[in-house]
Amino acid sequence: MNEDKVLDIVTLFSSVLGEKVKEFDLPPPSFTVMQAEIISFDEEQKTLVTKLPVLQDWLNPYGTMQGGFINAAIDNAVGPLSMLVAPLNFTRTMETKYIKGIGMDVGNIYVKATLVEEKRKRLTFDVVVMDREGNVYNKGKVVNWVV
Repeated sequence: MNEDKVLDIVTLFSSVLGEKVKEFDLPPPSFTVMQAEIISFDEEQKTLVTKLPVLQDWLNPYGTMQGGFINAAIDNAVGPLSMLVAPLNFTRTMETKYIKGIGMDVGNIYVKATLVEEKRKRLTFDVVVMDREGNVYNKGKVVNWVV
């Protein structure tokens, strides 16, 4: 991640969804609480990258980011992407592979979500959690169900 250009979530959603954006609570409260920011969105490639700080409040007794917060960070990338590229849907399953611990020294994590498959009512997303230099800490797969 070279230069972090933050995209305004309301402006982004308005440009893609038009007037329909008024139906949603943007930014979502979970997005705000976690201090998440969208730094890139590619509608053609169906990818979105968020940036989140690693906060002291999120650490486990080992001094690394607690897994539930990592999953919440993943959800805060997949959620917006799914709203921008697909019909109304919700998370069905989330699988996370923890590769190495995320400590305070990382500063910020970057979560890249990519829609890799659309099959009937199922959307499959690949997710990578990394630091600014591109070192990978977690990988995930999220399956959403179209309503």
